[in-house]
Amino acid sequence: MQVIMIARLYAMYQRSRIMLIFLVIMFLVVYIACGVVMAMILRHSAGEELIFSGTHMCSFEYEADVQLLISMIWTFNTVWEVLALCLSVWIAAKHFRHLRRLGPSKGSTIRVCFTVLIKSHVLYFASFLCSSCLQLASLSPSLLVR
Repeated sequence: MQVIMIARLYAMYQRSRIMLIFLVIMFLVVYIACGVVMAMILRHSAGEELIFSGTHMCSFEYEADVQLLISMIWTFNTVWEVLALCLSVWIAAKHFRHLRRLGPSKGSTIRVCFTVLIKSHVLYFASFLCSSCLQLASLSPSLLVR
């Protein structure tokens, strides 16, 4: 999904090589950091197989408190998504301002393409915002019932 977002932003920035390099570097930094944190989580976890009435289930136990590490992964992903959102809004505002100066007859095809891109971006970011808020709220120590 993130590769599609990078491709869309790359297209919205009119195939700017600098923007592509920036997006790929930020993507790699975020996901390498997530991988390192996930390795730290897995180092402190143990899994076992449980059998209840012939049903095989997996159970995981954590040796240490890994809630902070799990919330770090969500935070890194949220930072990436907020960056993508800001870049999308910035370029969309810039293009719509430019299209307004061209007038209604010129640039109507570009306007339609950008409208479709922005509508799908809004749906994507709204769904990510909802899931991210729910996940970060569930990981928040002040909201956890113990």
